[in-house]
Amino acid sequence: MSAQSKASYGSRDSRTGSGVSGKFLVIGIVAVLIAAGVFIWNQWRNSTDADVSATVAGFSDNTDESIMMTLDITRDDASMPAYCIVTALDYDKAEVGRREAVLAAGGDATGRLSVKIHTRAKAVAANVYGCSTVFPSYLDDSTSTRD
Repeated sequence: MSAQSKASYGSRDSRTGSGVSGKFLVIGIVAVLIAAGVFIWNQWRNSTDADVSATVAGFSDNTDESIMMTLDITRDDASMPAYCIVTALDYDKAEVGRREAVLAAGGDATGRLSVKIHTRAKAVAANVYGCSTVFPSYLDDSTSTRD
């Protein structure tokens, strides 16, 4: 091979390179797959491990400003406090009020609370939005909410 053709095509060593960029690509793909797997497993675990649930036992005393809701909260571990977000609904099923209901630690696995939800319009029903044992920083978990 002439010197000119070597200069045009490069030497064999410069064409194959050291493969460093390919190794980084494989490492990057493996890292992304591991991260995606951990994320999916965590989401699945959080969605299937409900340690607290609630059902509406009834509602009454609805006025233009509030509705009284009776709520049964069931925990897997009664030694842990729990809270639920409850909502008040109008005739169109639009949310017109919301608040948190707290069940303090102790007692039976299922606790009944009567919760007054203040509304911005007349409510005709109440609903449970969701429950958790992981409390936000602004919420006191030491006493039950009984309004």
